[in-house]
Amino acid sequence: MSDRAALYSVAWACVSSWYYGYHLSELNFPVESLTCLPSAFPPPSRLPLCLSLTSKRYSLVTALFSVGGLVGSLGSAIVVRREGLRGGIVLTGWMNLVGSVGMALAPHWVILGIGRFITGVASGVAVCLVPPFLNKLCRTDPQLSARSGQIGSLHQMGIVLGLFSAQIAGYIFTGEKGDTPGNWRYVVSLSGLVAIFQILFTRLTIPHQSTKTVVDHPAPQPDPEIATETEQESSPLLSPAPSETLPSEPSTRQLSVKELLSNPTLRGPTLLVGSIMSLQQFSGVNAVMFYSTPVLKPLLPASAGLLGIGITLVNVVMTLPAIFLVDRWGRKNLLLLSVISMGSMSALLAVGLNSHHQLLSATAIIAFITAFSVGLGPIPFLLVSELVPSSAIPALSSLSQSLSWTSNFLIALLFLPLRDALSYPSDPHDPLSAREGEGRVFYVFTGTCSLLACIVWRGLK
Repeated sequence: MSDRAALYSVAWACVSSWYYGYHLSELNFPVESLTCLPSAFPPPSRLPLCLSLTSKRYSLVTALFSVGGLVGSLGSAIVVRREGLRGGIVLTGWMNLVGSVGMALAPHWVILGIGRFITGVASGVAVCLVPPFLNKLCRTDPQLSARSGQIGSLHQMGIVLGLFSAQIAGYIFTGEKGDTPGNWRYVVSLSGLVAIFQILFTRLTIPHQSTKTVVDHPAPQPDPEIATETEQESSPLLSPAPSETLPSEPSTRQLSVKELLSNPTLRGPTLLVGSIMSLQQFSGVNAVMFYSTPVLKPLLPASAGLLGIGITLVNVVMTLPAIFLVDRWGRKNLLLLSVISMGSMSALLAVGLNSHHQLLSATAIIAFITAFSVGLGPIPFLLVSELVPSSAIPALSSLSQSLSWTSNFLIALLFLPLRDALSYPSDPHDPLSAREGEGRVFYVFTGTCSLLACIVWRGLK
């Protein structure tokens, strides 16, 4: 494989990571442009400028992306078995194109929701396929093998760039307040344009008929993506277990999730990765993002939209150190630094919110996002491809990402009720008055981060 083909392949694959971040955030900025009560039909498009979306419908449309992501993650192992990693990534481009066009031309909120579901499926497949694809690129290219951590971290960089791009697109097309009528369609169509370029540039990546790479299956082989190299007896990242060694025989077929869990050798790495991916969502990062705008807005003379752009920019900038440090400091050290810092900042945010100290709260939010970006954001995706033999990667990726999507859904469902249960109204006689003690919920996330730190400390070496 030439250096140019390898670099093209890395960038090309990370476009699918970009889709995930973009669709996750694409409806946040232009919400005022998207939602309305009456439907206006301007000639000649005959499409409504906005859709009749109540708050419940908007929540449903937003949640359908996560539902699709779970479906995509559950089915990713089947996609790999039939299409291979490379073919599966191409498929995510086509699905994103279909979903994006459906949303851009949606005459009704139901069609918008279907488009969100399709892009969610594509994103669920992408987050399962891109990390192992990058890992196998590193295995087959001597120049990339020494930088496997850096290359693998580009998956997370693609995600945060997608988040940032969605905020920028919303600002450009729908204005500072996100309320320019009808222009939300340009925002949701942008990912479709990117998908067209990804599909067209597929041939610039790995040659179709290459028989020297395990990333794309050789033409004569009916069963794609089964590595032929002999696996190492143990992962250098796992804490030693005297009675367990990883299979040393060549991989001849993909393992199923059931086989993954029933194999005593692979059960430990599987539980470790599954725990880390689940607790990544329970660390409170989404809750911190929820509070970022109301906390920072009084401190900065800017609109909520510009604050959202600023926060995602911090996420992008602070992901860069992880790319350069992950191979130097090691996965475990960077993860521990990240998780311990997040737990500390979560406790600090709780104090700031409870005492109405906005500067303290703002500092804690920015430090929390920074800590997440340098460790817990990118590294769990690396572990999926590094702790088990290649024959087990598709099943482990599918299982761990499904747990991640489920955890994300549970956080979205339970965070506000838990916050309200732990807080109390400032006026006991008026349940609708402003609530005190809203920061208490972040002590729960401090405990979650402490648990995750213990798991990382004992599970990795």
